[in-house]
Amino acid sequence: MQPQDYYQTARENETVFRNILRDLRDNRERRPMGIYIPNIKTELPLEEIFKEYSQGNRIGKFTINKFTREKDNATITFSNISVLSGGGAKLEYLVKEDEKVDYQKKLFTYMS
Repeated sequence: MQPQDYYQTARENETVFRNILRDLRDNRERRPMGIYIPNIKTELPLEEIFKEYSQGNRIGKFTINKFTREKDNATITFSNISVLSGGGAKLEYLVKEDEKVDYQKKLFTYMS
């Protein structure tokens, strides 16, 4: 799965995006495919987050593939694909009025 340019969506919803990244980092043991989630550097400037986790050669690296937000729902898709193995997930979050997020469910996972 190739990363999509989610940068504009993340910029327009920066607080929600960062809150989701914090949730992934802080709760990786409890999230689907959490074994692929590193100690995400959530306080980097948004452009640096995009470069660090989505641009360049992504073989064997945690990759944010997509981020979307619609009203009170947001999704993030991530992967870590190596030459012969890897996996990833698409997760859904509830977005509260204060832009904090609650993990809701996995929409899909994959592993090879």
